[in-house]
Order: sequence, then C-alpha cells, then structure tokens
Amino acid sequence: MTSNSPIIPSTVENRGIYCGLPKFSPLITGRKAIVFGANGISGNYMLRALSQTPERWEHVAALSRRPHTASQGIGKNVEHIQVDLLQEPEEIAKILRHHELQPDVVFFFAYIQPPPADDNLWSNAEELTRSQGKLLQNCLDALQLASIRPKRFLLQTGAKYYGVHLGPVHSPAVESDPRVLIEPNFYYVQEDMLSQYCRQNGVQWNVVRPAVILGAVEGSAMNSVYALAVYAAVQKHKGEKLVWPGDAWGWEKEVTHSSAMLNSYLSEYVVLNEHAGNEAFNASDGSPFTYGRLWAQLAKWHGLEFTYPDDDSTGLHELTLQHKPPRGFGKPPTIRFNFTFFEWAQRPENQQAWKELTQKHNLIGNPFGPNELEKTFEYLDFAVLPPHAFTMNLAKGRKFGWYGFVDTIESHRQVIEELVALNMVPPL
Repeated sequence: MTSNSPIIPSTVENRGIYCGLPKFSPLITGRKAIVFGANGISGNYMLRALSQTPERWEHVAALSRRPHTASQGIGKNVEHIQVDLLQEPEEIAKILRHHELQPDVVFFFAYIQPPPADDNLWSNAEELTRSQGKLLQNCLDALQLASIRPKRFLLQTGAKYYGVHLGPVHSPAVESDPRVLIEPNFYYVQEDMLSQYCRQNGVQWNVVRPAVILGAVEGSAMNSVYALAVYAAVQKHKGEKLVWPGDAWGWEKEVTHSSAMLNSYLSEYVVLNEHAGNEAFNASDGSPFTYGRLWAQLAKWHGLEFTYPDDDSTGLHELTLQHKPPRGFGKPPTIRFNFTFFEWAQRPENQQAWKELTQKHNLIGNPFGPNELEKTFEYLDFAVLPPHAFTMNLAKGRKFGWYGFVDTIESHRQVIEELVALNMVPPL
C-alpha cells in the first residue's frame, strides 16, 4: 500500500470536545512506551492519552529532568522516572537499564529554552540548534547503550519547521514543503539525527508538527492560553476592558492552533498505524480560528467588555521584521500595535494586581517573575500580533485515516478551566 492510498479506521468516536477519534482494535494490547519530556505540555498530555487505555498501554515510563508535577488524568500505568538528558549518555543508559525499560514506542518531547540573543525568544538560533540537538542525540545514544530498540520513535517538532517565526510562509503548510535556510533550525538537525538513528538501528520514525499548542501544565511558561487568562484576570481585577493590543490584520488573520490532547491522540494513532512508519504529519485542531473570534468569547467568560482594533492605525507602533519572508517573495511584514503583552506585563500596576489576585485565590506560579515574564508574554505576542496568516494542510493525515477534530475556541475554554483547577489562574 502506498502513502497515497486511503487508510480508514473502521469506526471513530468522540471523547468530550474531541471528535472523530479512531477506535483501535481490542487486539492491540500490552504495549510499552517511554515519554521523554513528560513534564512539559506535550509530554504531559501524551501521558494523559496513554493513561486512558491501560489495557493497550500496560506500562508508560514518564521521563523528565524535574520531579513529577501535579497533573490531571495520569493513570496507574505511568511510572515517573527522573532523568536529565544533559547528562552523559552512559549515565542516562544506566537509569534506563536499572528500570529494565524495553519500550515498543518512544515519544520525544524534551525541550530547553536557552537565553535569547536579543528581544526575540528564538533569536539565539545557533544555541537553540546546539542545545536541542544535544538533548536528542544523548537520548538516541543512551538507547543504544542500554540495548533498547523500539519499533517506533516519534519526535514532535513544530510549525517553526516551516519558518513561521520568521515571517509569512506558504500557507497552508504541507509536510513536504522545502526547508527554510534563512538561519539554523534545530528541527532540521533533530529530524536528520532521528532519520540516521532509525536507518542504522532498523527503527521506524514519525514526526508530528503542531502549531501554537494549547494545554494546561504547571510550570510551563511558553503557553499562550495561560498568558491570555492572566491578562484577562488582571484586566478584570482592575475594572478595565479586555483591550485588543494590535491592528485589524492581527484580529482577522486565520491561524492554526494545535490542542495538546488532540496532538497526543494523533501521535498515538500514527505510531500504532503500521502503514504510517517513516512519515511526518501536521498536527492541527482542524478548526478555522481567528483571535477576533476568540476575543469576544474570552471577554464573556471573564465578565468583561472588550475593544475592537482601532479604526485609525496612524498612531500605532510599528515593527518591521528583519528577514525576507520565508515563502520567498514579498516584503518583510510590519507588525502594528498599541502595546505588546510583554510591555503590558512590565507595568507595575499589572504586577501589583497579580500579587493581589495571588493572595486572594492562593494561586501558584508567578508569570510576572524575572525568569518567566519574557517567556510567558513574548510568546503571546508572537501568537497574537503578527499580521500574516498561518494554516496547515491536513490532507496527508486524512489519507492515513486520521479524522480528529476539536473546536479551537472550545479548547481554549477547557484549558482555562484546567488552569483554574491547577490553581494557576483565578476562577472564571
């Protein structure tokens, strides 16, 4: 069967807000997995997905550098193991051997954020490439030293593969799009590392590429929903409106989002699909979305009035990106805004409002802290303010039998409710 042939599951099902999920054969049982980077948003939701069917996944080793944090929906089939992927591979291998791990599947979500070179989260491209490459290479070396050879290895990369962080790209993005060589990109290094490892060891690989990821996990700073919920809570506490910071282009642009739970269901599906080996897949909600549509709902959930983009854009600040668009034509885009979320978060009155909310609701975490403020709110600026659209083509996944879908606005609401349950933001 070729990759162009349709592979259709016999039935699909809905789970809560997630629709069109595949129903697997009951004969698929007793599988074992390792999840690297289990404490981040993606790794944590992968654990949740695998916890839902312990008869299918009898043992899941959740590996992370930090101790296990509070979470929802983690099953008894999950074993938490503390591992630092910056250790020497032999030290990692010792831990893997000690726990006698022999997985059928390895899921890799590990990530570290080095300090940026300037005011852009991903400006230090060379250091990002070096650090993320080391994480994966240490993992692959440790697997070989521990004599572990999974049947499938899944690596999550992301939309930066297409260069969306550098400006307008060909949209909708297709998995076969050429690489963008404006600057180093650690996703390319990681995919090449994985391909070489799999060729040498007789392992099949998968890559999934989500866009802006929606999820609720304690201690994860680059989280657009968390930052939006904090912004709305502070505006409500001050008795002010939910003010739109950008222009009409940012309000109306269509932009793909990728809910962490749906990404995890997709990841499970492709590693269990015998026809999907050695393939990359876009991971998306499949739901058309604009921030303008979300803005009114976000205000409603918090009991706020909201503002639209200003009719007069002459007084807006302007920032023109430095690179030629990754799509290969046109001028670099200009971002126009009244204020950035990063600048808003530095205002003393907003930091004081959060302190008062923290005391009132006994909240955990501080998105305004010196180590978190930039990562939290600059990431939100990256998601909300640029004027150019970004969407993903999901045709390839459909051809392989994947029909998962979630309404992105409903997903925002559910994630905020999860953040409330984690005591990270005030109740709605």
